[in-house]
Amino acid sequence: MFLSMIKFFRGFLLVRLSGYSPERFLNLCSNHNILIWDLKNQDGCYEFHISIAGYRRLKPLLKKTKTRVTIRNRVGFPFFLYRYRKRKLYFAGIFLGVGFLMYLTTFVWLIDINGNSLITDDAILAFLEEKNASFGSKKSGIDCDALEEALRTDYEDVIWASVRLSGAKMTIDIQENLIAKKEMEENTKRLDGAYHIVADKDATVTSIITRKGTPLVKAGSEVKEGDILVSSQLDIYNDSNEIVNYVFVPSDADIYGQTTYTYQDSFPMQYNHKVRVGEGKSSYSLSLFSYQLKFPSAFQKDASFISYTESRQLALAKDYYIPVILEKTTYYACGYEKVTLTKEEAKKKAGQNISQFLQKLEEKGIEITDKNVMIEFAGNQCKVYGVITAVEKIGRYEPAEPKKISTDERLTEDESD
Repeated sequence: MFLSMIKFFRGFLLVRLSGYSPERFLNLCSNHNILIWDLKNQDGCYEFHISIAGYRRLKPLLKKTKTRVTIRNRVGFPFFLYRYRKRKLYFAGIFLGVGFLMYLTTFVWLIDINGNSLITDDAILAFLEEKNASFGSKKSGIDCDALEEALRTDYEDVIWASVRLSGAKMTIDIQENLIAKKEMEENTKRLDGAYHIVADKDATVTSIITRKGTPLVKAGSEVKEGDILVSSQLDIYNDSNEIVNYVFVPSDADIYGQTTYTYQDSFPMQYNHKVRVGEGKSSYSLSLFSYQLKFPSAFQKDASFISYTESRQLALAKDYYIPVILEKTTYYACGYEKVTLTKEEAKKKAGQNISQFLQKLEEKGIEITDKNVMIEFAGNQCKVYGVITAVEKIGRYEPAEPKKISTDERLTEDESD
């Protein structure tokens, strides 16, 4: 492609060769390093492309071989300029258009956001709008370092941010804290007060590692929702191994338990499925800045239809985008066909559904250890029941009410001595 562009800007000719000895002429061109290309035999004559400089060197070769060439077409930028040399406004319009496009590349027309999960794209775009660094902002007025600092300051979940400009494109890469914000707030609270760890669901404890507090359960213990797993209370003993006071601390422990989940699903064995009918008809729209121009479509939307939309933002080169978006919408007439699932197909669909359910559990850090699934067919329905056994982190933090050992308890202990 690069070579074709060079040929176009230098200009070249399409010529027809005729005469006594055209083959000898072609051999002489090769011996004199005169480049010709796209050689074709047309009605007993030869046609080929040749550069302007090469054409000027042909005269002695034509005389020697008793052949002649006829120019069939002139191609390239020099001939274009010569053809329209008197149309000054035409060339002025070209230069103004190119200048306007180059001016557009000094703004930001595409924002690519990567690495965000807790913070939505809309939230980041609203943040950029407040900082005057959104779509259509002048690149010279954007301070990437200041934006990175503002992202880390304004969003507690962002621990690293990178903002860079390339052409008319702004790329934002962020990294969020893996610890959930809610958990961080709970950790902060526990530093300032006394908290128990209580069971947040029914489970059988599989392991417990206590760092602070008094564990009230051990591996193998069955607990109910709301049971205290690790107490905030620490007993203070004297030399006689008697409790003389209590100290309450923020409990800290890793507790894992075996839990169960009930799974239920059902879907029909027969249903109507929407399908495309016939060939699609397309309509186009062009968006420039905030304006949209829609071209008419031959498709009639009276009946049911299916549509697919593709959009593409135009660019002068890599990363040099302009605020022009081309959309193509293809419409298809649709009909309905009756689908009847076999038992094997229904089992396969049920398996796909439960796999998606298990995947969502695993994304939350839940380890699946066993699953027991039963499929029933009743009339037009496929019903799925299942019990899933898993191991996960259990426990939530609840405030403890600190207390002191009472005077009566102290007297009772003294009298017993």
